[in-house]
Amino acid sequence: MENCIVRHWLALGYLVLLTGLFWVANGSLFTKFYYGLIAAPALFALILAPHNLRLILREPIVLVFLAFSAWLLLSLSWTQADDGLGGLAKRPLYVFMMFAACALIACKDEQLLLKTLRIGALLAVLAALINLYFHFTTASAGARLIGTGALRNPLLTSHVLGFFCTYWIAAWLTRSERHDWLPILLALPLLVALLATGSRTPLLALTLTSLWMLLITSRRALYLVAALMVAAAISMVFMPELLLQRGLSFRPQLWSEAIRQASEHLWIGHGFDSKFVFNIKGLGWTLSDPHNVELAVLLELGLVGLSLWLLMYGLILLRCLQQRHQGKFQLASALVVYGLSAGLSEGSNFFSRPNENWFLIWIPISLVAALSISQRLQSKP
Repeated sequence: MENCIVRHWLALGYLVLLTGLFWVANGSLFTKFYYGLIAAPALFALILAPHNLRLILREPIVLVFLAFSAWLLLSLSWTQADDGLGGLAKRPLYVFMMFAACALIACKDEQLLLKTLRIGALLAVLAALINLYFHFTTASAGARLIGTGALRNPLLTSHVLGFFCTYWIAAWLTRSERHDWLPILLALPLLVALLATGSRTPLLALTLTSLWMLLITSRRALYLVAALMVAAAISMVFMPELLLQRGLSFRPQLWSEAIRQASEHLWIGHGFDSKFVFNIKGLGWTLSDPHNVELAVLLELGLVGLSLWLLMYGLILLRCLQQRHQGKFQLASALVVYGLSAGLSEGSNFFSRPNENWFLIWIPISLVAALSISQRLQSKP
């Protein structure tokens, strides 16, 4: 029974999580699919085979995540959140089920997890082509690509497209494909769709990811860095508005104000899901988002929460460096670094229900944790 749940139910759920935003009608339905195809079956599988839970709880990444979650739950006692505390308290459980689902699949059949991810990336290429067709045939001049299905704005759409673009670029860098040219060919529609969203964050994230890949892959990453520099130069000549029109978008002023508000409750934060208002001189309207994931953690959970957050990422990157000779860890680390880099200038909803933000944070992190757990299991005598 447990084998059937993991190999069929959870694998299908993982594929739906990866691709559902392209074809599900709305975000609410996407979340329900997650509950029905990942959270519930993962919980059922753990009940049927409790030894798997012990295996998951031995992973340092998971332990730090649980410590972070415990601090988050404690912060609900002083939060200024508008939403019900009961719903907020369930958020860590939803994310933990993601860890559990990926770990269960990887421990049962690691290749099944990686193949499902690859199928999801292939379907994302098809979705990018469809989105580009609709965008260029129906959108008005100057409009930014939003996307089909549950995708609702260009910035969030870029999170999903950037994740899959990074996947194929990393697949090329790690030489994990039989046909060497295939990953680059598949990355191109995703890159064009990324540019069509008008978001500059993915370009910064891809650049930082390529620098990371220089550390853990062959010299091939140098070609990627050079290509990005050429692409930036071409953009400066033919599409200068993409890089220059919006300047820094008031980010320095916004971050300065966010740090000022964080200093009011520096150690413990304002509490999970607290609401903020940032008045930026010269902007003309107020903002509620610090546009930086780490600043959002600092604002809501203080230095204690931020320390645990950074420790979690530190363990992830350390584990990837330790296993850098393996292509699967190289690829997974690229997804983590892409999400971490994109979060430096966008995003703040670090513990949301399943949505586009998960492609920056929890999907990459749970993949590395699952591979790490599987690796420890395989190395046992």
